Amino acid sequence: MRTLSIGASVASLFVIVTACQPKTQDNLPPNGMPPAGYTAYPTAQPPPGYPAPQTPPAAYPGPAIPTATPGPTPAPSGSGQMAVPGPIAFQCKDDVPCGTHHCNLQYGKCAFPCQSAVDCLQPNSCLAGFCVPIPPPSH
Repeated sequence: MRTLSIGASVASLFVIVTACQPKTQDNLPPNGMPPAGYTAYPTAQPPPGYPAPQTPPAAYPGPAIPTATPGPTPAPSGSGQMAVPGPIAFQCKDDVPCGTHHCNLQYGKCAFPCQSAVDCLQPNSCLAGFCVPIPPPSH
């Protein structure tokens, strides 16, 4: 049994060494060409069973892009001035990235922390620098 395992180990080692041998010009026949019967896989054709590659169109049709884009949301026309944005306020061009706060277009940042309801989107109110929803009226 021991002889069989030693023989299998030697055979495995021989296969590994032979397979890991680098392919150089020394491994090719004298004329430098691959051996007879060797055919390189054609690079232009897909393997059998796969669809042929399609060339993409010159320009992809995309969704229609409007020519006139809407401008930024205007500042509220309340009686007060908007708050000066703090150092951690997000940059903005409209109210979208500001959450419940308005975008202060003069600074290009969200009106955070808020100072009054003017800085908040309706129906929110300013509470301790944050625009929070106003609770519904109780009946």
